[in-house]
Amino acid sequence: MNEKIKQKAKKTIERIQKAIEYNDNDYMKELILDLAELSYFEGLKEGRNSPPITSTIDEVNKIPGLTSYNLEYFKSQIFTVLFKLGIPNHIKGFRYLTDALLLTYEDSLLLSAITKELYPYIAKKYNTTASRVERAIRHAIEIGWNRGNKEDISSILGYPITNTTLKPTNSEYINLLVKYLKNSCLKNDSAI
Repeated sequence: MNEKIKQKAKKTIERIQKAIEYNDNDYMKELILDLAELSYFEGLKEGRNSPPITSTIDEVNKIPGLTSYNLEYFKSQIFTVLFKLGIPNHIKGFRYLTDALLLTYEDSLLLSAITKELYPYIAKKYNTTASRVERAIRHAIEIGWNRGNKEDISSILGYPITNTTLKPTNSEYINLLVKYLKNSCLKNDSAI
């Protein structure tokens, strides 16, 4: 890590300490995400890649720190959010998107390897292909985008939705939903 990056990390840590002193949780979360992105991208520059998913399919439901109760609560939060977004639960993309959210909640680095690691992992679980997983998730997002309540979509994704707003890509959508779920679970004082 070069000196400029070290200084930036040090300043961010100092700001996190100030946010803790002032009990400003939203700013603290934002700074922690900045620090995580900084360290992640610095690691990529140095040639380190994220480790591939090597766990078994059953470990989708074994997120560290989650009890079975908390996992069920988190899944119910995902279902609630997807329903609010207008995504029907009878389509394959709903199940695939749920698993994608669970996996990226556990390891946000998967968003940078969505086609090489995330889709194949979900495809293996459901005995299908990665391209079908990608297409089903894209289809689910499109259904929600066209049928969902624009106000709900706007509040969940965090930006205004107009007739000219472009539908986000799969990875953008998953990333925005994971951020929303993390924030909403923290606000609800959940142990997720």
